[in-house]
Amino acid sequence: MTCSADLPADDTVLAPDLRHEDVPAEAAQLGRLRDALAVWAAGTGVPAGRVQDLLLAAYEAMANVVVHAYPGRLGTLALCAGRVGDSVVVIIRDHGQWQPVPRSSLLGGRGLALIHTLADHALVETSVAGTTVTMTWACDRQPL
Repeated sequence: MTCSADLPADDTVLAPDLRHEDVPAEAAQLGRLRDALAVWAAGTGVPAGRVQDLLLAAYEAMANVVVHAYPGRLGTLALCAGRVGDSVVVIIRDHGQWQPVPRSSLLGGRGLALIHTLADHALVETSVAGTTVTMTWACDRQPL
């Protein structure tokens, strides 16, 4: 699983890309990935309040992989992030099977809505090859 084609080659990339590929899709991995993303995001110019939005949305996307992408089997996920122009892009990818099961309980079913609310732009793409969640935040926009 690679992310190199996902972030455009751009002379305005100001922060180094963050790449964690082929990470076991296990809950125990998510804190480590969130911490690495927090360190990276702090150096991108994104306002502090927006960094919290970024971390929560990315964590939710990764948790969705752990819970939904690989029912009954082990799998992997990738976390890739980069600064492109005046924005940052965070991509979460898996090779699992999309599980469009709506949940209305207090413990689930709101993750995608949360991602779409927290990111300036969010795109969820599903195929037989897996799911990719691409989230973008403008660096110059302050939190509401």
